[in-house]
Amino acid sequence: MDYMIGCNYWASNAGADMWAEWDETSVEADLAKLSEYNVKYLRVFTNWRDFQPVHAMRTYLGRVHEYRLHGKYLLKDEFGLDMDCMAHFERFCAIAKKYDIKLIVSLVTGWMSGRVFVPPVVEGKNHITDPDSLMWQSKFVRGFVRQFKDNEQIVAWDLGNECNCLSKCTSRGEAYVWTSMIRNSILSEDSTRIIMSGMHSLSGKQNDIWTIQDQGELTDMLTPHPYPSPTVGGDIEPMVCLRTTLIPTIQVDYYSSLAKKPAMIQEIGTFNDMVGNRERAAMNMRVNLFSGWANGSKGYLWWCAHEQSMLELPPYSWSAVERELGLLDAERNPKPVANMMKKVYEVLNTLPFNTLPPKDVDAVCITTREQDFWHVAASSYILAKQAGFELRFMHFAQTLPDAKIYIVPSLKGWSPMNNDIYQKLLEKAENGATVYFSTENGFITNFEKTTGLCSEGMQNRSKDCVTVFCGHKFKFRYGKEFLLKSIGAKILATAEDGNVVFSVNKFGKGKIYYLNFPIEDMLWNSESVFSATDEQPYYKFYKEIANDVLEQKIIRSDNPNICVTQHKLTEDSYIAVAINYSKDVQKTEFIVNKNMSVKALYGNVEYIDGCDALILEIR
Repeated sequence: MDYMIGCNYWASNAGADMWAEWDETSVEADLAKLSEYNVKYLRVFTNWRDFQPVHAMRTYLGRVHEYRLHGKYLLKDEFGLDMDCMAHFERFCAIAKKYDIKLIVSLVTGWMSGRVFVPPVVEGKNHITDPDSLMWQSKFVRGFVRQFKDNEQIVAWDLGNECNCLSKCTSRGEAYVWTSMIRNSILSEDSTRIIMSGMHSLSGKQNDIWTIQDQGELTDMLTPHPYPSPTVGGDIEPMVCLRTTLIPTIQVDYYSSLAKKPAMIQEIGTFNDMVGNRERAAMNMRVNLFSGWANGSKGYLWWCAHEQSMLELPPYSWSAVERELGLLDAERNPKPVANMMKKVYEVLNTLPFNTLPPKDVDAVCITTREQDFWHVAASSYILAKQAGFELRFMHFAQTLPDAKIYIVPSLKGWSPMNNDIYQKLLEKAENGATVYFSTENGFITNFEKTTGLCSEGMQNRSKDCVTVFCGHKFKFRYGKEFLLKSIGAKILATAEDGNVVFSVNKFGKGKIYYLNFPIEDMLWNSESVFSATDEQPYYKFYKEIANDVLEQKIIRSDNPNICVTQHKLTEDSYIAVAINYSKDVQKTEFIVNKNMSVKALYGNVEYIDGCDALILEIR
């Protein structure tokens, strides 16, 4: 199985001080216990402060006269590494081998859990831009990688731990140069292993500072850290509700699509028992272990191995959300999440195939200029999943791939995309594809020809409106109300005053759908709408645009809480993974191609428990 399951690791006795307070007996007890719960991978951290404890020895006017380790000892080579720490890491690798655990090594660990750990020689400097700090980072990385490049337990190098939090960066160029420097320092010593990004909270906007696209260009794997936090909208609903349970999967697909590189859930946890009790945390783990596996994540690593509630050093003495995150408690007793990791690993490891093929993807969602990329993309992903089809993402400046459906959500502003990509979209429609636009206040070129609608003006409308579609009343709010009538389009829904809300226009061999309000942006900023599908099933707007594709599916569910991916295994067989993203037991409500036979490899064909999965072989 090539799905990396495990956790992030600091020693239970010392946390981030594990190398300075090395206790081999405690470390071995940790790894022995973790291995009992099928932890097969550890992401481990080389505390930069401890591994390169270099001091600058200064003389007249503060000029550097020489460098010494711990302020006492002459450097033995150009790297300035502490040989005791290096020996401890060597022993750590040997213990990991004993318990058959592979290692992802996070190199520049100067930021950890809200605290900065840097060598004295660079204290107070900007570690992204200062040339002295960059010099010592390069020396550290090259020296460490040279020492351990032949160790068989190490499967990947990580640039560092969330180094975009280490120091303030003011331009995309600065972030790019830092990333390139660390990556090249690794490659100068070892070109055989993949290099992971180690960054979180990256942006899909090309002109932002730390971008998905740049990390994809310079590293081999992207690494979202999708906690239930406000940075990704994961704190709006409970951790076992559909919106929150899907966010980690969305972030992996979002990073991977824009970067054009694989991605994995490198850190995930639940912060504190107040976010959800331990049983809820285990449910959240289960759904995301299965969902990540089914949707292309290359792994799932919990944060972290042990509770740190007994540790008195910073950052654990500072922050309440850094103390209760372990698979195991402070006495190495398993929490429900540890038992859940063991169970899911056993399910995946006993399936009658080694590797799950990539899922079939039906649509491309295009993020456009001026909008909030992540919010709009995430809403589009959820609506597509609930409607029964799969999408990937692209930035409007990237090359347009082939797809059956193109989603252009919540257009905003005077120039939402360049004309070349817009014309290519229309060419796709002419050749048979379905193209969908929704708008906040964004403009479409050749609007009448494209949509089959005529505008009689636009106006502000601040109050909620209502439309009826598929037998349901939907509340909505215009971004900018365009006053529309049909000049050829089929009207699918209107507002109470008769204004066009939803329409479809034949365009060559294909179709153009137009939605007159920003459903994706609107829903992201609303509570419980993705779960309250009995009242207002907004996903039905997406189901309408995908009807032709849905009819061709070998299996799909009519239950919007259950999302199904299909994976072609051989010429005449598929694997389907159905996941219940809600906390409650759900009936599967499958619609299966009449020529197909279905066999359950895991789970019950009739229903799926809350935050659980069903794995099917279909022939």
